[in-house]
Amino acid sequence: MDSIEFSKNMATEVAAFCVTYKDKPPAYSYVPLTNDAARVKVMKSRLWNEVRAAEVLSSWLKGVAELDVKSGLGSAIAEEFEHAKLLSGVLCDRGEDPWGYEPLPAQSTMFNAFEAQTGTVERMAAFALAGEGVAVFMMAQSLAKGAVLQWVQTPYRSIYAEEKNHGGDPESILAKYATAENAQARVRRTVAWSLVMRKEYFDSLDRWAIEGKSW
Repeated sequence: MDSIEFSKNMATEVAAFCVTYKDKPPAYSYVPLTNDAARVKVMKSRLWNEVRAAEVLSSWLKGVAELDVKSGLGSAIAEEFEHAKLLSGVLCDRGEDPWGYEPLPAQSTMFNAFEAQTGTVERMAAFALAGEGVAVFMMAQSLAKGAVLQWVQTPYRSIYAEEKNHGGDPESILAKYATAENAQARVRRTVAWSLVMRKEYFDSLDRWAIEGKSW
């Protein structure tokens, strides 16, 4: 398949996954949360994601041969830490310990799976296309007027603006590098398992933040 068409198809798959949450947003989006204790739980979980994402991207950096991808990873690492500063600052202002959080099993497993990827197209598919694509959709839900409280929305306005600025980057990278049939097959598989693991994390976060279960 033409690689441009293929990358658009993959982005469409991610968008279709997001639509399943349109009418029933998960705790991850903050939208269904009814108390600050649950909101703090979710923000701590998402703060952990930002730091762990920077670690994953850093672990990939040395092994990436493509200069444009390597440069993009370097910028993304810095952004993840800036996002972490924003979220940790909000938590500190509310008297919370930003680092008093143990990741949910589904959450740490998902990031470990990201880190284990060794090919450029698989890395971009798992993390940048599927992972960040879903995160941007959820941020848009939380930033809708009246969707969540102002103190939650404030840091995500900056984060959302940054993520939207390079929202098409993973699609263009896949169009450039996923040109062979076997590369496209690897991308399809990677997008599929990434979305499955993302759903497991969302379900686990729902149980922990909303239902009060361990995970």
